[in-house]
Amino acid sequence: MLKKWLRKLSPLLVIAFGFGVFVLLQANRPIPEKKEPEARILQVYTTRAHLDTTVFDVYAQGEVKAKTRIELAAQVGGRIESVSDQFIAGGDVKAGSPLLQIEKIDYELALSQAEAALANARVLLEKAEADANVARQQLAGVKNPSPLALKIPQVKEAKANVKAAEASLARAQLNLDRATVSLPYDARISATRVEVGQYIAPGQNLASVFGVDEVIVRLALKQEELASLGLPIGFNTTDYAKAPRVVFSADIANRNYQWEGFISHIEANIDESTRMVHAIARLPFPYSSTNLDNGMPMAVGLYVNAKISGKQVDRIVSIPRTALLPDDRVFLITNGALDIREVQVAHKNENKAYIESGLSEGEIVVVSPIRNPIRGMALASIKEGEDDNAMETDQ
Repeated sequence: MLKKWLRKLSPLLVIAFGFGVFVLLQANRPIPEKKEPEARILQVYTTRAHLDTTVFDVYAQGEVKAKTRIELAAQVGGRIESVSDQFIAGGDVKAGSPLLQIEKIDYELALSQAEAALANARVLLEKAEADANVARQQLAGVKNPSPLALKIPQVKEAKANVKAAEASLARAQLNLDRATVSLPYDARISATRVEVGQYIAPGQNLASVFGVDEVIVRLALKQEELASLGLPIGFNTTDYAKAPRVVFSADIANRNYQWEGFISHIEANIDESTRMVHAIARLPFPYSSTNLDNGMPMAVGLYVNAKISGKQVDRIVSIPRTALLPDDRVFLITNGALDIREVQVAHKNENKAYIESGLSEGEIVVVSPIRNPIRGMALASIKEGEDDNAMETDQ
């Protein structure tokens, strides 16, 4: 009977024994020491903000245009007898030199007629004055003689005819002079419209010309760039020796050329479409030998880059341009942690940004990019003063 019960209870006894051993082992197992996971520190390239003395140069681009550009037209009509050797595209024209000669015979005949008419009018005036003198003598004893009896209206008419004849003579001489077409200033011809032997009418277009005394370049500037130049909207100066200097440059036939001009004024309005202002830069006598760069003029129609010298600033905080983030923010390392700070930028160019406020000399500025930046995250500097293009790495 006992053996029978033992056979039935033996499985339960084995399970109970095993459970007891498990409970005993669990109660006596060693407890592992808990350790906090080490934080991963992001390593970045940095540099220190430092003080600089610099000139706030401003860069812009524009097209060279002649200060004076006109469509040359004839003032009188006639057949073109001859043209100057310089009456071609690119021709160099001197002030007062003949460009075209219009047939003069008709105007010479008109001048002769005007001279004869003036001589006749003067004779008639002498006759009228003589008649008036005789009338005064004859009517010396008559009380209150009429002006008509004294020949006064006849004298006035004769004098008026003389003035009209003089005016006709002057007009005939003027038309004769205008048969020789010239310019009042030195110029270059960009295109011609007529040929020798062609009949032209008064007012007909003869050529397109531009003056060579000065060229201008209209430069578009952002409003904040005016602060870098230290110039207000509407700036205007006639003292060109003290005007802001401009260095123009252009690549022609794989070679760079430079010319030096100046800013004469800032337009007094803001462009409605671009919200920019325009500065007018000038270069006097661009085709003169004194203003050529290795024989190359700053020619009309050329597209040039312009470097405008702005104001000089002493002891201003500067950082690499790549350290300045959008919305004028910078990343700093403060006590081993990331600090994100907004700064006020005084000026920036391709290489540097100059900070007016919000950053002090000696502060550590991050120059490499940080993905998903969080203020206060742990940072470590790999090496200060490295190349601005250094990449971030994870330790």
